[in-house]
Formats: sequence, C-alpha cells, structure tokens
Amino acid sequence: MPEWPDLHVVRGRLEKALVGKEIVLVRIGDPLVLRSTRPVETFLAHQRFIGVRQRGKFLIFDLDHGRIVVNPMLAGVFELASAEDKLSRSTALSLVLDDGTDLRYRDDKRMGKVHVLGEGEGFADVHGFAELGPDAGDFSWNEREFAQRSRATRRELRNLLQDQSFLAGIGNAYADEILWEAKLHPKRRVATLSDEEMSRFYRSLKDVIARGAREVEEGLPPELGTKIRDHMQVRLRKGKPCPRCGTPIIKTRHGLDDMYLCPRCQPPPKGQIR
Repeated sequence: MPEWPDLHVVRGRLEKALVGKEIVLVRIGDPLVLRSTRPVETFLAHQRFIGVRQRGKFLIFDLDHGRIVVNPMLAGVFELASAEDKLSRSTALSLVLDDGTDLRYRDDKRMGKVHVLGEGEGFADVHGFAELGPDAGDFSWNEREFAQRSRATRRELRNLLQDQSFLAGIGNAYADEILWEAKLHPKRRVATLSDEEMSRFYRSLKDVIARGAREVEEGLPPELGTKIRDHMQVRLRKGKPCPRCGTPIIKTRHGLDDMYLCPRCQPPPKGQIR
C-alpha cells in the first residue's frame, strides 16, 4: 500500500512532469476503479494539469476544469511512460499528454478508486476524505499535544497509527517501522505508555516518516511504478535478525493485517503471547 512517504515523493515527481501539460488521449483499461458522473474520456480530453497535491493516502490532480482524486488503496501505483509503450494488463487509466508522456495508473488488485470531479464538485463523494486528520509527514503538534491527543483515544498503538482520522497517510509498513523504532509492541495501549515511552513514540513517528521520504526519493526510478521498501528494518523481514538485537523478526497477525516485529525489542503487553 502506498503510504505518506511514497506519495510525498510521487507527488513531487508528478508535479514536475504534468503541470502545464494537456491531456490529448484518455484510455480506460478498467472502468471498475473509476468514479464519475460524466463520460471520463470526453471530460478529461484537452484539459491541462495545473497542480498535484497530496492529502494522506490520496493524490489530487488539479485540472483547469475539475480534478482527479486517486486513492491507490492496497496496490495502486503511478507510472510515467512513453505513449508508445505497450499498456500492461493492470493499467486502469492512461492519460497521454501533448509531450508524448503517458501518465498511467496501475492496480492489479482493482481496489483503488479514481474519482473524476467537475468544477464546483467537492470531496463529499470521495470515501474517507472528509474524515482525514493532519498529514503524517507534516503535522504541527508538538510532543505535548501529540501525547494529549493520543491518550484521549485509549487505543492500541498500531490501530492509532493507522487511523486516518488521527494522522493521515500511515499504513501497515510504516506502522511496523515506527513501533520497532520506538521499541513498543503494536498491541500496547496508549494509556499504558510512560512519559518516556510516549516521547519515544513521538520521536520515532517523526523520524521514520522523514527518513522514509528521503529513502524513497533516493530509490524511486524516474518512471515511478514501484514501491521502495529496501530501507525498512522489520517489514517483510520475517526470520532475519533484528538490526538492533539480532533476534529473528517474527510475522504475526493484527486483525486482517500482517505485522512484523522483534519479540525481544518489542515485548508484548501483559497477557499477550506475542
């Protein structure tokens, strides 16, 4: 799932590639992902991009007469290609520009959503958008305010990190990384954290998201089209030694999601096996 650092970098790359360019051809590969009250091909044709914004896990493409709002969900990725390159089977939407660049949205899980909105249309029909909290990469709360807001929820730490109404943009991968960095078990409840642990939680969130953005910027190829995870310490590293203590990383379940942690660095709460 693309998360805040991924989309932060992708947004900057797409802004440079798209702003000022005209859409000359619209190709729909999978109408299932589209959400629109009008014919998409005719509406988007000959519009120009005037900006690209990020809001949590959403990217917003501002046009001269409307906008496109994309939530990539689990597997959606953006790609910059030549219009002459063959479309892959997972390409849901292709927007060919007047300079020959092709902006492609690929989604092999078909879970993402591409909302095409006209002028004057708000975000009311974009599921989850209105409830978004501050962006995880640039929220302004200081440590004290963060602690107050966190403790008011009385939630488990991993659930809190993934609550888009608390902070927008964190998913499974960066939740695992933040909690490993903070030496906190995902199922600890916020109310059980000492002041020192809360401080560690806050600093780890800030540091991991900022470091993630730097690593994605360095590793993402010009054509985009992939997710950068090589820099992660525990995510997708089951059985490999913890970079901090050497204990093998374990993979377990958190609801419907996989989660990765170090059983030594991140001891479970009382009564929890792991």
